[in-house]
Amino acid sequence: MKVFVTVALMLCVTTAALAAFVWSGPAPIRHYTFDDLSELTCEELGERHTEVIDAYHDAEIAHYGRTAAFHADLGLPSEDVLPFAVLMIGFMRDNNISENKVVTRSTPWPLLYSDFYYEISGTCAANPSMRAVEAMRESALKLGLIGRDEMD
Repeated sequence: MKVFVTVALMLCVTTAALAAFVWSGPAPIRHYTFDDLSELTCEELGERHTEVIDAYHDAEIAHYGRTAAFHADLGLPSEDVLPFAVLMIGFMRDNNISENKVVTRSTPWPLLYSDFYYEISGTCAANPSMRAVEAMRESALKLGLIGRDEMD
């Protein structure tokens, strides 16, 4: 009788653990604000950017596991939630840079396909410990988006 009770108890515990695992679902995706990102280095910004993309990817895989179907957009995040774009948008707003001066292509992520983004990426790749906002300032100066007297 003790063996039967022990096996039944173990079966209940295992079932409860499995149910909790299945129903828990993916963790909520963290979305960053300009203030969250403004003091980060290029390397830290890159980590946050990858974290958000991976979280959307994981959520899409979990959705597929539950429904056996992908979303039409394959779970790609919109540009306005990607940390690099969030910081770029805030920087552009603070320095009176219109999006029309930066965006030249019609893509799902127009800011991240801009020459401004490529310039920032190059600056950050060369100096991962540089503050990301400073890399944006250098890049904006180099591309003539701001003048030395226009900087905040």
